[in-house]
Amino acid sequence: MMDDSLFPKSVCWCYVRTDPEILDLSNFYNLHPLEQSLVSQATDQRKAEFGDARWCAHRALEDLGKEHGDPILRGHRGMPLWPDTVCGSITHTGGFRAAAVAPQLFVRSLGIDVEPAEPLPDGVLSGIARAGEYRQLDSLRKQGIACADRLLFCAKEATYKTWFPLTHRWLGFEQAEIDLREDGTFISYLLVRPTPVPFINGRWSISEGYILATAFIH
Repeated sequence: MMDDSLFPKSVCWCYVRTDPEILDLSNFYNLHPLEQSLVSQATDQRKAEFGDARWCAHRALEDLGKEHGDPILRGHRGMPLWPDTVCGSITHTGGFRAAAVAPQLFVRSLGIDVEPAEPLPDGVLSGIARAGEYRQLDSLRKQGIACADRLLFCAKEATYKTWFPLTHRWLGFEQAEIDLREDGTFISYLLVRPTPVPFINGRWSISEGYILATAFIH
């Protein structure tokens, strides 16, 4: 599942598995009132996801020695607002929530994404993939990775989550070309200018029904 091999050494992380059939709001109701207010108009399902993911974020901050009980609020485009000197990322999907944080002294920015290990719905790939990425997907499928297209999507999402805190600018799917490698790593080549870095490093894994992708800039 999620483990240290997906991250640089300075990253602290936490994840929880949940039963998609059971609606558990306990983590949500234990959040700071200001955090609860961020999704006060959402469905109970959304509140449960949010509460579990924020619980993971606070546990990761605790492991990093940066947890002070302060709420993790939202910035531009929903970006989590971490304590000073900390970068981080939050993700969730059905049955899985996770967060990761790191000292900015060692990691400038960090992004994580989790997706079900299933192929994308018909018609979606053409909207996210660049021409040069299709050959990689064919190669991965030949290695038995039937969900290679969703792996690409996951890597692009993690890339965006790493890019945005540094630039506060949108990054479209077509604005990063992903070099997915069979050894569980990838490189995201950024095709926009100006850019703070020419590429972003990443790692991926597929385990227990989920794809996990992490991206980071040292």
